[in-house]
Amino acid sequence: MGPQDTIQTGPPAILDHDLNQYFPELLKFESTPEMEASELYAKIRPEVERILNAVAVEDLAQSAGFSPSERDESRTPNGIKALAWNLERGIRFDGIVDALKNHEKLKDKDLLLLTELDHGMARSGNRNVAQEIARELKLNYAFAPVYVPLQKGSGVESDMDGENTVSIHGLSMFSRYPMNNVHAVPLPNGKDKMWGKEKRLGYLRALIADIEHPAGTFRAVTVHLDAHCSRAHRHKQIKIILDHLDTLPPLPTIIGGDWNTTTYNSQSATRAILGYWRRVMMGVKTSSKITCRIPTDILSVVYLMNSNLAVLSTRA
Repeated sequence: MGPQDTIQTGPPAILDHDLNQYFPELLKFESTPEMEASELYAKIRPEVERILNAVAVEDLAQSAGFSPSERDESRTPNGIKALAWNLERGIRFDGIVDALKNHEKLKDKDLLLLTELDHGMARSGNRNVAQEIARELKLNYAFAPVYVPLQKGSGVESDMDGENTVSIHGLSMFSRYPMNNVHAVPLPNGKDKMWGKEKRLGYLRALIADIEHPAGTFRAVTVHLDAHCSRAHRHKQIKIILDHLDTLPPLPTIIGGDWNTTTYNSQSATRAILGYWRRVMMGVKTSSKITCRIPTDILSVVYLMNSNLAVLSTRA
């Protein structure tokens, strides 16, 4: 994982690369250690790390002609309207945009914390999903790559027409208000992403920015914790994020995204199945007392009112 001080921000062109030519050879490796020990990876490593340490940022709210007074018109007095949503690659792009524009509980948010967005993937029409959402909604945005997929995807995605162009998958945040101090924090993988059918370069990241809202500047964090890992590993990931936030100037903070908060070890299919049946044998009443103390993986729309921390969790 790259150190945070190497992170570069810039327009979407900062993510352009020519790594695709090496994908057929990279697919032959069965593990990340094997790949990283190769001469091929030594050759391309600087370019891989450049992509994985980059964050694409564009100010499309001002480009759309929004004045500060116009941005203030729909704000909630003394509050912030925020939404977190896993877009599942952005494959259903038109429906996503329609929901964010027109759904009563999803539209007109001050902050969007969105996970699983493609950039140049055949399965989602080779769109730059984050940029196109920002253009449709006239919002500022930041997009952080987490993976460079070496294939078109898993399951039916592998049969999609066309080939990947940029071949990047990541997470993002959007706001009609100015976004400052944009950066990302790398998170360790819970599973080797070069092992199995869907091979990828990279690792999950937390995307962080300070938002200049009329009610006061606050900090926003988009997170996507690892699905294929133990609860202890997700605890480790969130601790990395919180420890990093402690190094920054204090601000009210919203953390939102896909927490993948399963109540069992999902690092492998065997462990996930055993964990599931263990809870079945425990019975509903006992299992609920232990594992269902707080709601998980729900679509949350929250207002941050005079508090220092708000948490959102979502699945599409």
